[in-house]
Amino acid sequence: METETIKDNDFIFPFSTCEAPNKTGIAQPYSVVVNVISICVIVYFLCKVKNIYAFVLILSLLAFECMHTFSHTIHLPNYIQLNIIHSLAYAVNFFYLLFFYNYTGQAPSPWFIVVLIGLLLFDIYSFMFLSFIFYFSSSLFIFFSIFMFYYKYIPQNKKQYMLIILSLGIMIMLLFYNEKMNCKNMLEMFPNFPFHAILEFAGLCFFYVICKFFSSF
Repeated sequence: METETIKDNDFIFPFSTCEAPNKTGIAQPYSVVVNVISICVIVYFLCKVKNIYAFVLILSLLAFECMHTFSHTIHLPNYIQLNIIHSLAYAVNFFYLLFFYNYTGQAPSPWFIVVLIGLLLFDIYSFMFLSFIFYFSSSLFIFFSIFMFYYKYIPQNKKQYMLIILSLGIMIMLLFYNEKMNCKNMLEMFPNFPFHAILEFAGLCFFYVICKFFSSF
C-alpha cells in the first residue's frame, strides 16, 4: 500500500503523527486497530458501570475515542475533526470534575478554581494561536489537576488506580513529546514503522485503567 512520509504530506493532526499515512484506504491502520480495541474496552466497562455519573463520564470517553479513531481513518477538510476532538476533551474533563464532586461531596476550593480557570484560558489561547503540543499539554494538565485535587478524598483502596492513571498520563505525554521532537529522525531510520501506534497502545492501557477505576464505584 502506497504511503507518504510525514514531512512531505499536507495533512494536519492526526495525520502529522508518527505513522506515515496511506494515500488510499485507511490512512493510519495500525493506530486505528489499537483504537478500535480501546473502543471495545470502553464499551465493555460502559455495560458494567452502575453509577450514573461514571456512566456519563465513560460515555464521553467513548465519544472521544470514536472521533479520535475516525480521525486516524480519514481526513475531513480544514480543522473540523481537531475542533470536535478538542471540544470532546473539554467534555471529558468536565465529567471527571462532575463525578468527583458528586462522589466526594467536596466542591472545588477557590484556589483550585483559579488554577482551573488559568489552565482553561491557557488552553483556549494555545488552541487559537499556538501549536498542537501546547493545547494537548494544557488539556492533560487540567486532567492531572482534577485528579490531584480529589486524590485525598478517594478511599484508600482506590487510590492505587489514581496513581496508575496519573503515571500512564505522564507516560503518554512523554511519548508524545518524543514523537514531536524525534519523529522525522525515527521515520528516516524506519520509514514504515508505525511509531504512533506505540503511543496509542499506552492510550489503550490508560483507557482500561480509567474505565476499571470509575466502573468500580
